[in-house]
Order: sequence, then structure tokens, then C-alpha cells
Amino acid sequence: MKIDYKSVPKGYEDNLKWRRECLRMVQENPGWAGEFMRICEDDLLFYVNTFCWTYDPRPMKKDMPRKLPFITYPYQDEAMLQIVECIESGRDFAMPKSRDMGASWMGLTVFEWFWHFRESMSFLMMSRKEELVDKRGDPKSLFWKIDFIHEHQPKWMLPSGRWLGWNDPERKLMHIGNADNGSVIDGETTTENAGVGDRRTAMFIDEFGAFETDAGYAVLRGTRDITPCRGFNSTPRGQNAFYEVVKKTSALVIRMHWSVHPEKRRGLYTSKDGKLERLDDWSGEVEAYTAGEGEKERKKVNFPEEYKFILDGRLRSPWYDLQRSRCVNDKEIAQELDIDFLGSEYPFFDPPTIDALKVKYCMPPMGSYRVEIDAERCEVKRIIEDQKGDLKLWFSLDRNEHVPGDMQFVLGADVSAGTGASNSVCSFVNKATGEKCGLWKSPYVLPNDFARMAVALAKFFNRCLMVWDASGATGVVFTRKVVQIGYGYIYFRRNEKKIGRDISDEPGVYLNPKDKQALMEDYRDALGTHRFINRSASGMEECLQFIRFPDGTIEHSSAARSQDPSGARTAHGDEVVADALACLGMVDRATVPIPEEFELPEGSLAYRMRQKAKESAGKGIDKLGEGW
Repeated sequence: MKIDYKSVPKGYEDNLKWRRECLRMVQENPGWAGEFMRICEDDLLFYVNTFCWTYDPRPMKKDMPRKLPFITYPYQDEAMLQIVECIESGRDFAMPKSRDMGASWMGLTVFEWFWHFRESMSFLMMSRKEELVDKRGDPKSLFWKIDFIHEHQPKWMLPSGRWLGWNDPERKLMHIGNADNGSVIDGETTTENAGVGDRRTAMFIDEFGAFETDAGYAVLRGTRDITPCRGFNSTPRGQNAFYEVVKKTSALVIRMHWSVHPEKRRGLYTSKDGKLERLDDWSGEVEAYTAGEGEKERKKVNFPEEYKFILDGRLRSPWYDLQRSRCVNDKEIAQELDIDFLGSEYPFFDPPTIDALKVKYCMPPMGSYRVEIDAERCEVKRIIEDQKGDLKLWFSLDRNEHVPGDMQFVLGADVSAGTGASNSVCSFVNKATGEKCGLWKSPYVLPNDFARMAVALAKFFNRCLMVWDASGATGVVFTRKVVQIGYGYIYFRRNEKKIGRDISDEPGVYLNPKDKQALMEDYRDALGTHRFINRSASGMEECLQFIRFPDGTIEHSSAARSQDPSGARTAHGDEVVADALACLGMVDRATVPIPEEFELPEGSLAYRMRQKAKESAGKGIDKLGEGW
């Protein structure tokens, strides 16, 4: 009999029966104990759903016990496996969340699993007060939760066959050791020298957003060299150290919005222009304020027949409506429910709108591919299915592995330096439907090589229109190479200062602050009016990282707050920029196809660029020269 995570039933009663059956198997045949330990060592989710318990003191369903089997939801499965990957690869992770998503239990249980089944691991757990780290009998404390997990496991699963509870002399304050494999979990509170001089496999910093401002930044400075993996968990609390970690650093962001919780999202809905859009067909009995939000009368009603929907354009559900009505002000709503760090005044894209669009349109790609090109001819040689490939498609290729001939696209491109700090991106949008159907991105392709790849992909996508950001040194390099190659179907920028907005002889789009503002305004409108349908969850997530400043300028938060004196800017919303440029190509369709070696007006900027590029190529030069 093969036993793995797929064997574990998720229904409450069925899961309890499963757990009893596993214990019975060991009781009747002790050899099963070793087999279960082996399975748990290999499979975190099997371990959690078979041998871990959790605690919730709140009254839920009638007769429901407070001690509950830890039965994970799909979003928890994904998040916990991401935490495992971060610990194993040595990467920070941040968990911005809505309230009551189980994030603390999830993070602690992953750390406990490593402690339980891996040798010589050393973990540190931190919070802002000692009683929140380890306090006897207090379910709020982190160590109490680990004690709770051990208390409800069979003796044969515990190190040395016993639970190191508070009455055991080996269970010291803020310390749990595994005598069988040498792994430890220690605790610490926020101090000026928190963690200084220590060395750890990983850290878990709970409710980091609630740390005092100075303490939060002190923790960041003091713990960077302690471990390659720091886990930050919190609801948003404004622009503090946690905000900086989520928006600015290389930490993997594991965002847990209430709308991914199966129980909280029941009856999920939104509205457009005052018209209801149901995003989930669930029906049943719910608690609601029948006279509208903020009213005092609360009773059970049948959903959706008797429910009073709130048509304000936000992503909502009966659970959300009830919880929102209990909040005192918008600030509480933003930090407890909406994962909104900045509040409604600062984000450029409306977070509830983006969340609603993600639910409605985003989906996993239908295929992932590795693309090989002929660099000299700038054409795709072969396309190979590969889950780790740089090209993602939301449509099916034909039997010859080609793009269907009746599909026409716009390619939007954002160019990076290719040093790993940010991505070069190609976004492909179907002209007929406005759907983003393709995405290519990589952080390690130099601008000249990216130009070759972009042209090859443009040809592969039925010779589509190319629109790119030509500003900055990388934009100039990319532009020069595209002109040198001679690909003809390209976007020429317009003279925005003239009434007729005449097309100039300058290829690409130069994103100065005003033009960038206009570009992003149009893209935001295109998303909101469903003119641009974005299937990519990563592209929609990046939208949430753009902020508007008092002077009207729009910038990605990581770039806006960069403190690098050289002016280098790390992740800066590359996919969003590529999407917005593709959207521009959809709206502004005055450009027409031009033959490969098309004639340019002698003396024009594009003509001079081509001549310069050819001269450089003839001399074997493939970098910026004089005058570029």
C-alpha cells in the first residue's frame, strides 16, 4: 500500500478517521512507526495533515472542539512548500497577510518539521515581547504552539519518545532541543542587539509589522548576517521595516489575501459600473446586516437570494462584508483585511480592483517553453517544452509548434541591464481580444542579446508590432540593435507637444516622468475597463507595488526608495511596464508594417542610428560608442 499526501482525506470527520487508522496500524504492527517517520521526513504536508494539531479558542460551529486537526487549505500547502524552499535555498521570505490566515501556525510548523526530521538544524524565533515568544499556558506565544503540536503527537514520534513539556527539566525557557538529531529552536525578543553574533539555519520573526520603527530596522540590520533565511510574518502596519522588506528587498513575498481562503471567499463577488459580478457560485446561509453595511440588525439570510450586495467595485464576500462592518475605520480595514500598506491615498493601482481582476482573469499558463534562437538571423530555431522555461503561453501552439497564423499580437518590452537585479520582459497581447497571451522574462540577458531574442520572438509571434522603453543606457543599446537587425514592424514615438501628435522618426517610447504617468494612467484604465485582460498573476501582483507621489509622478516602490548612491534600482515593475507598453501598442495603431530593410529618411535619427550600428558591427563593436 502506497501512503503519501494524496492518501490523506481533507474532510474533518474523514481526517479524524484517517489519523485513528494510522495510530491503529502502529499499535498492531510497531514496524509502521518507522515507515510513518520515513514518510513524514520526506513529505511535510503528509506530516502536517496526519500528525499535527492546531488550536482555536473562538466559538465556531456548534460542538466544534477547540483542539483541531491541522488540515491544510490549498493556499497553505503552496505557502508552506515555498517556506521549505526558502530555508533549503537560503532566501528570506515575507508573508503579508489578511488577519486570521493561519500564517503563524504555518511558519512555526515548517520550522518544527525541519527540527523534527533534519540533523543539526538551528532555528531562532522572535517577537516584540517575551510573552509572545514563550510564556507558559499562553496560546499567543510561539513556543506554546510548538508545545501544543508535540503534546498531541504519539510518543513514538517524539524525540527520545517523550514530550518536553513545561514540567520537563530539559524544556528550558525559549529553547526546545531535539536530543536525537541535535537540532534546536530558540527564542528571542526585540532588543538593540537582537541576534548579534549568532548563526542560524533560519529565523521566524512574527508580526514584524507591529515592531516599533527603530526596533524593526535594528532587527533587519542585526540579523542579516545571522542567517540566509529570515521569515517575516505580519499584517501591514504602514510604511515601516516590514513594508520595506516586502516592497524593497529580494525576499520571496508570499501574499495571503483573504480571498484565497476557501471559507472566507464563499460567495465572492465584485461589481462594475454598479452591476453585480459574481465570482463564486456558492450558495447557503450567511450572517449579514440585512439593512446594509453599518446597520445594527444582524441575522442569518439565504445567499444570494436574500443578500444585500454592496456594489462599490471592491472584491467582496459575505465574510468580508461582515468583518468590514466591524472595523472602526478605513485604516483598520486596510491593515486587517486588504493587505494595504499605504492606504487608499498612495497606491496607484487600486488593490481591491487588482485582487478582483486576478480572481476573474488570472490563471496558470497553458505551457512553459525554452526558446533557442539563431542569433545571426534573429529567428527562433526551436521551442522546447520546459516547466522552467522563460516563455509562458496562455494559448496552444499548433501541431508544428508554431503560433496559429490567424492570431496577431503586440509585443511590449522592458529592458534591464541583464545583471540579475531585474528582468528584461516581453509581453505579448492578442490584438483581437486584448488578452495577454504570452510572457518571456529573464534577469540574465544583456541588452544586445535581449534585442536579438525580442526580434526573434516578434517574428515567431506572426511578425508582431514591437513597442519598447527606449530610455536610459539599456534602452539605447536595445534600440540600436533592433535598428541594426532591420526588423521593420516597430513603434515610432509621437510628438505629444503637437495637436496632431505626428509620428516622429524616433523608434521606441521614451519614458520621461510625464510620459510614464500618461502610459500608466492608460494601462490602469485599460485594466479597469477590461480592454486589457491580464492572465499573468505575477504581472497583476507587480501592479500593487506602484505608488503615486504628491507631484503626480508614478514609481515602483522598490525603485522609488532605492538608497543605492550609484542610482541603481533593483526590481522596478518590469512586467507591468512591458504590459503597459503592449497596451499602448493596442491603443495607438497608426503604425503599419514596414519591410525588413526598410528605407529611412536620410539624415533622420533612425537613419543615423542604423548607420552607426552598421559601422560598429563592422568594427566588431557591440557596446555603446561615441554619441550613444
